[in-house]
Amino acid sequence: CRFKKHRWHKKILKCNDPLVFSIGWRRFQSIPVFSTEDQNGRYRYLKYTPEHMHCQATFYGPQVPPNTGILAIQRLTGNLPGFRISATGVVLELDASSKVVKKLKLVGTPTKIYKNTAFISGMFNSDLEVSRFEGASIRTVSGIRGQVKKALREGQPGSFRATFEDKILLSDIVFCRTWVPVEIKKYYNPVTSLLSKDG
Repeated sequence: CRFKKHRWHKKILKCNDPLVFSIGWRRFQSIPVFSTEDQNGRYRYLKYTPEHMHCQATFYGPQVPPNTGILAIQRLTGNLPGFRISATGVVLELDASSKVVKKLKLVGTPTKIYKNTAFISGMFNSDLEVSRFEGASIRTVSGIRGQVKKALREGQPGSFRATFEDKILLSDIVFCRTWVPVEIKKYYNPVTSLLSKDG
């Protein structure tokens, strides 16, 4: 759903903090994951809600029609001072699978260096992982760009051969930037405090 922190709410909302949602006639507690849509259509994970901007919130709940209004409250119990409504929003789509991803930095170190080729270890755990990342772009801390070539037969499992634009040093640290999917917690707790006892 498209989600925005209410301007009168004092604190910003943190990812994976439970909220009580009021959507249509349903009231339930769930754990939202916040994200923002990049220009290339990727949903990038956010730790907190932006200050004066909309973001995407993905959470587990019942099926509701799109364009339904959403109200989010942090706590229902007690007479809390201040403004209680944490956020407002609107349902965009219903999807069983999540598309939220976050950045992952894989780090490795060179073991042997030839002219523009180096053997890197410590970045991957197996040859299968290396084969999945064949052709991926890597970089050293000093800014020399390179590419993953092939897994090595001997040496530590997960070691591979890489080519670089220039000769790298043994003290260089090599890293690979990737994206990893974020798991949405399947938590749904209906709030029944306003239901009448006599039916």
